[in-house]
Amino acid sequence: MSLLFVYGTLKSGYCNHHLLGDSALVSENCTKERFRMLDMRDFPGVVMSEPTSRITGVLFNVDRETLDAIDDLEGKCFFREEVLLDNGSKAGMYFLSPEVPYKKYPVIESGNWENNDVNKRGCK
Repeated sequence: MSLLFVYGTLKSGYCNHHLLGDSALVSENCTKERFRMLDMRDFPGVVMSEPTSRITGVLFNVDRETLDAIDDLEGKCFFREEVLLDNGSKAGMYFLSPEVPYKKYPVIESGNWENNDVNKRGCK
């Protein structure tokens, strides 16, 4: 089992949450470090550079099969890196790949992504 920290469409109520299957919810949490969260319209992205805020999300305990499925979803646009959370846990979190041109997207200053349009419409 591994700890996975999610902050976007994998959260409960969003279109990719089903990929977490029977994964155990550990807690709502925040990153200890500050990162830059971007609103990429249908999902958020986080970059390590230009730290803006701590990222708000949810911590899950996932098995290898679930982690592999989510890695497949995130594809070439994201990579998983270990981060330290407020509760002292270390967990995997997805960051935008350096190849993704992210400068055109607005910053989410709060570090908390909520998108009711994606909730209603589902992922593309």
